[in-house]
Amino acid sequence: MKVFQHPMFIRSLFLFCFCVCMQQVSAQVQDSLAVDSTSVREPAPEQRPRAFVMASVRAESVLYRMPQYKAMQDNMKALREQYEAEARKSEEDFQRKFEEFMQGKAEFPKTILEKRQNELQNMLESNARFRIKVQELLAEAEKSLMEDVRAELNEAIALVAQGKGVGLVFDLDNGSVPYLAPGMAVDITADVIRYLGIEE
Repeated sequence: MKVFQHPMFIRSLFLFCFCVCMQQVSAQVQDSLAVDSTSVREPAPEQRPRAFVMASVRAESVLYRMPQYKAMQDNMKALREQYEAEARKSEEDFQRKFEEFMQGKAEFPKTILEKRQNELQNMLESNARFRIKVQELLAEAEKSLMEDVRAELNEAIALVAQGKGVGLVFDLDNGSVPYLAPGMAVDITADVIRYLGIEE
């Protein structure tokens, strides 16, 4: 019993208990540090950034195959034919009046002659202005119709890209991408064609 009461024994026992406690605390600290460092190095799956995916498309190749593009071309053809028919009618009227003027100008009084000459000059200028105006109207109509078709195409490209998790799409037909390394981007041209319901 005296051994257990000896001061050296009590001091040794105290040191032993203290060392055991310190080892347990040290182990807990190292475990918590390991958990913290793991969480820093390897974020949870839902927090990891998604891989960035690039794609390419040949937009013009798709555009020319779209039924909307063909419909636009048909509309423009009909408009051109309509304006051309009006222009021809005006030119035929001018030609008829010019022939009448040439046949009767020797007999026309001076005032009538001048009046007919002015009428012919006005008709000629009006026909020229009409031709210019027609070209402007046709250009505006084609631009507007083309914008509508391109908007549908761009929407299809965007939806296909979103469905495939693509972050960036290069258009290889417009010349803005002179080079793209093979395998660096997935080609979604066929997917866009299928999305638009165009027959292969």
